[in-house]
Order: sequence, then structure tokens, then C-alpha cells
Amino acid sequence: MSSNTIHVYDTWVNGKNGRIHFDVMTTDEATALKLAKEYLVGIGEPTAAVTTKECQFCHSEPLVMFSAEQQKEVKEKGGFIVPMPA
Repeated sequence: MSSNTIHVYDTWVNGKNGRIHFDVMTTDEATALKLAKEYLVGIGEPTAAVTTKECQFCHSEPLVMFSAEQQKEVKEKGGFIVPMPA
């Protein structure tokens, strides 16, 4: 896989107040799950289950489609989260 490509992991989890939908933009499944867990802790949902069942590879995108800040997050943190309407 080229570092110029990002994988989109479509993620739906059951939170305290209903379904939470977000995309994890990263390079591999293990990083997607790690970033998803960190995001859920950050939004006050540390007990929400996130596995490969909730966080599934959807498609790939060229990294150039994303902002400089998002590209920097990929380099520094391995990816970033895009909150979606549930």
C-alpha cells in the first residue's frame, strides 16, 4: 500500500445515547481500531464496543484529497476521525 492512499473504515457503534457514526481514515485495520477507541474515550463513550464488526473497511481515497492538517495527522498519529451524522 502506498503512503499516498488512505483507507476509510466506516464505523457505527452503540453509545449511551444511541448510534454513533464516524469514519476512521488510516492505513490499516489495527490502527483504525486504536484510533476509534481513542475517539470514543475522547467523546465520553469509553465503554462503547468497537471491533472489526463495528469498524469495517469501506474504500480507499488518495491522501491528497484531504487537508494539510489531516495529512499531518496521518503522519503523526497514523490517521484521523471524520464524525458523520448518525
